Amino acid sequence: MLKVYKGLIKLFEGTLNLMFVLQITLMIVVFLTATYWFLDLINCSAFEFARPLAESISDFVRLFYQEDIEIGGVYIDGSLLLFDILALLTVFFITKSKFYIYRAIEQIEASIKACLREDEKKFNEELQKEAEDRIKQCNNVAILVKFEVKNMYVDYEQGSAKDKEDEAFKIFYSAIKSLSGCKFAKTGDKMLILLDGFTRVDNLLNFVDMSINKIRANMKKDKWALFSYVAVDVFSSKSNFKGEVYPVLEKLLTLRHKNEALCLGNFNLRYKLNKEQMYTLFLKGSYNIDGECDVFALVKKG
Repeated sequence: MLKVYKGLIKLFEGTLNLMFVLQITLMIVVFLTATYWFLDLINCSAFEFARPLAESISDFVRLFYQEDIEIGGVYIDGSLLLFDILALLTVFFITKSKFYIYRAIEQIEASIKACLREDEKKFNEELQKEAEDRIKQCNNVAILVKFEVKNMYVDYEQGSAKDKEDEAFKIFYSAIKSLSGCKFAKTGDKMLILLDGFTRVDNLLNFVDMSINKIRANMKKDKWALFSYVAVDVFSSKSNFKGEVYPVLEKLLTLRHKNEALCLGNFNLRYKLNKEQMYTLFLKGSYNIDGECDVFALVKKG
């Protein structure tokens, strides 16, 4: 359709150029013949050079109109006057026609813009779908959890804090080990959780939150403060987990945002594709994680 519209515009623009040339030509001819005719009436030969043109036009007009004009009892040849009147009417008609042609060109250009917008919209929709399909390929979730325990009393043994951290991890693992579709690994002072199936990420995050909060509440009764550091990332089955994903999780933990789950923009994009979202992602800032990256915190709604 765009080719048809562009072809019409070229046709109309060519017509406008021809009409413009015709207008100029007619106006020149009218000026020459009208001036010659008037000067000839008063016996002035200033425009004698226009006689061949005037006689040719007069002869042509007499083929269709042979009446003379009577002025004060004197009959004069009115063929040139008739030609000039018809020429001026033609110029007027061309002027009006050009207005409507310009209007038609504007409407066609508006139609072209509408087609271009529609094509751009379809193109963007295709790009969006392709991008979403690529993002959806990242269907695995990794959560890295680290605990830090501190006694609320001033004097306490450091070794006892380490024992409390180990105890917290044991309780935490006992609570989450029954989750289906998950794999667990204890790496030093961190717990790694892997989930196959992104649609269940809300359930996993919620269960992790509840388990940590329950442990924190119980330890508080014994005057121990539990701080949790949680990093979340999404990856595909083709990702190099040890070389790409796990180092990012560890760097997120080093930001030391207490009692918050942190993630990067790739998780944010994948999470937005979920129809139902239990968490809201807030931008915490830009950090040097895997290059300069935006870091988000997952905050439970309600």
